[in-house]
Amino acid sequence: MVIGIGGGKSGYIGVNSYAANSGLLAYTDCVAPSFVNGYARFQRSTSDAGSGYSYAMPGGRLRFRSNAKIVNVLLRYNGLITRTDARNSIGAIYIDGAFSVNFTSPAGINAVTPHRVNIVNASAADRLYEIVLPYADGVEFGGVEVDQPFVVTAAAARTGRLMVCYGDSITQGFWGSEVRNTWPFLLAAAKGFRCINMGFGGRQTVGSDGAAIAALNPDLVVILMGTNEYLNQVPIATFQSDYTALLQSFHAVLPNVPIYIAGCIFNAQSLTIPLSSYQAVPGTVKTNLGYSQLIGVNNGALITNTSTQMNADGTHPNDAGHAQMASGWGATVT
Repeated sequence: MVIGIGGGKSGYIGVNSYAANSGLLAYTDCVAPSFVNGYARFQRSTSDAGSGYSYAMPGGRLRFRSNAKIVNVLLRYNGLITRTDARNSIGAIYIDGAFSVNFTSPAGINAVTPHRVNIVNASAADRLYEIVLPYADGVEFGGVEVDQPFVVTAAAARTGRLMVCYGDSITQGFWGSEVRNTWPFLLAAAKGFRCINMGFGGRQTVGSDGAAIAALNPDLVVILMGTNEYLNQVPIATFQSDYTALLQSFHAVLPNVPIYIAGCIFNAQSLTIPLSSYQAVPGTVKTNLGYSQLIGVNNGALITNTSTQMNADGTHPNDAGHAQMASGWGATVT
């Protein structure tokens, strides 16, 4: 159990250091990182002009084992996310499969900030460590240090089917209090899945994203789109065309992988083209395409109480809403 966490050096006489690209360190629930000046950097594969959210890797994990009492994980907050109004820097540390403690950026702004997460256990013993990234900050791993004579060893591969969740800010995690309380993370945990979160704040449906999702080689996909189309009053025919192209481009690569789809959730805005018109699009496209891989999910099960499950902005779920969304998807997703 972690009994202390900090950002400073541990006062070691000697350390064993493991670089970010060490074969003993594994990266899961994420796109494959590139290594930039000694740090593992994540960049999700769909284009993201204007906010830099492609550099967020919600729920991505660094995994390793160590027999040390004190473990230092080197991080860098990279400053590559240019939109900062919705920044959330709270990550999580799991030890032997159980949540232990949160960590967050020491800087109050989205600046380049190196950071050591200093994990202090009650005793030296072999443990599995999983360092989970926040949903709305650009965080890179710089490696691991342990005091001598202790060592890092490779963790067994993380198991479970790979789920990719595609969507907008509601899927990325806004306004969950932290990554552990976002619906993709909760759904994956409940089902024993690995999860790559491809939610992007502000995103509208892009047909070519289907091929990008397929390139991640998922075992199943969950899609929740339409909120930004509604808020921007995109013509229904355009949304339907884009949604069709998205599913067609995925189907062309992986025609047998199940895709779970639902209409967008409740929104408090009252606009000229009604929300119900956008909510109907996934079902219409499913019928028109006739793909057996498409599985409809009742969006009414995703948010069941708009007074208790929605953030004050009327667009994003709060923690209770994220929990309900995970439950609502989970009733159908297998």
